[in-house]
Amino acid sequence: MAHFPRESDDLARGAIRLRFPADVESAFRRYHSRNSVVIIRYAILLTIILYGLFAVLDAHAAPFSKQEIWFIRFVLVIPALVAVLIFSFHPIFLRILQPMMVLVVLIDTSGILAMIDLESHGELGYQTYYAGLMLVIMAAHGMYRLRFAYATISTILVLVGYEYIAIVHQKLLASKDGFAVFVSNNFFFVSSIILGMAASYFLEVFIRRVFAQRIKLGQEEEKSNRLLLNILPREVVATLKEREGVIAEHSDNASILFADVADFASMSAHMMPHEIVELLNEIFSHFDDLIERHDLEKIKTIGDCYMVAAGVPRTRHDHAQILAHVGLDMLRYVEGRQFGGVGRISLRVGMNSGPVVAGVIGRKKFRYDLWGDTVNVASRMECHGTSGRVQITANTYELIKNDFICEPKGSIMVKGKGVMPVWHVLAEKASYVTGVQSSEMRLCDLHVAAQ
Repeated sequence: MAHFPRESDDLARGAIRLRFPADVESAFRRYHSRNSVVIIRYAILLTIILYGLFAVLDAHAAPFSKQEIWFIRFVLVIPALVAVLIFSFHPIFLRILQPMMVLVVLIDTSGILAMIDLESHGELGYQTYYAGLMLVIMAAHGMYRLRFAYATISTILVLVGYEYIAIVHQKLLASKDGFAVFVSNNFFFVSSIILGMAASYFLEVFIRRVFAQRIKLGQEEEKSNRLLLNILPREVVATLKEREGVIAEHSDNASILFADVADFASMSAHMMPHEIVELLNEIFSHFDDLIERHDLEKIKTIGDCYMVAAGVPRTRHDHAQILAHVGLDMLRYVEGRQFGGVGRISLRVGMNSGPVVAGVIGRKKFRYDLWGDTVNVASRMECHGTSGRVQITANTYELIKNDFICEPKGSIMVKGKGVMPVWHVLAEKASYVTGVQSSEMRLCDLHVAAQ
């Protein structure tokens, strides 16, 4: 994918100069070709039809030369144009579209000049068929969709062809009357080319500005998508783009983790506001890196509390294991670390596993959230937990007991649930650590491939 400059002034100047920076220019030419090819096919078809219809005029304007002229029309020019029209459906045509349309201009011009050369001095077409060249000039600067440089070059070649026939074959400079015709025709040809150049220039500027606007819109959309993806899961973003309204889904297998700073209230009482924000930003930024590394879903932060989920919105069979591993990583991160003027801190981490409802509700300030008893119990595990430990419920324990070393801590009273048995997760077993390292390497490879 091309990396486009973000400065709108660069693109605006590039449109006026008819030249974007190299990578943007390449993309523009592909865009121009794709959007021109259908119009070009109709233009070539119209040229073929007109070339055939003008045969009616030959009977009156060139009664003595009409057989030879019809040969040029129907045996040489029209078949050549038909061949180009057929070739326009081949993929290669898009890559050489501009040179091919210059060839079409030269085919048109050669046919007309050959007809003029065949006519005798007394035939009407001898003096009037030059008007056909002005039609070719109009087509080159308009419906043939030639970019300015190609259109200008091709119409100058038309003029050169006329000069050759007029001077070498018709010898218009040999007489006073011929010279007057020569000057008159050149006046109209040059005027047509100048007007055509102006038209093709402003047409290309317009097309380039449209393309530049598309780039800017694409950049704004990319920026909006990045902002949305920082707030909502990518699956939810895709759904919101397709439809409005409540977005909700039920998941039977998910795990929820809450982590907060132990004794944060008393700690923050002795801190300046900016120190509190800097501390939480340092901690939570590291947590964000962990979440991204393991493809989990950050739900929200509430004060000093960090909430993360696994198994929603993307289903995964190891939701409990990976979240317990991340919880231990969180503890390891703060353990023994000095945080500015605060010194050492400790975390309480609580986890639960089970069914949840996930989704987005409301009309403003969208936020992806989770609801259900599983969420409430996970929060209670953190609130009633022990500093420096990951506390889990029986639901989570049953899922991770084969992969983690867990210590039973008896039972605690949980509001709304009564007495519940709890465990502390002490460490990962060796077999699980090996598996996690392999998974992280695969995930890293996938991220590199995606980039």
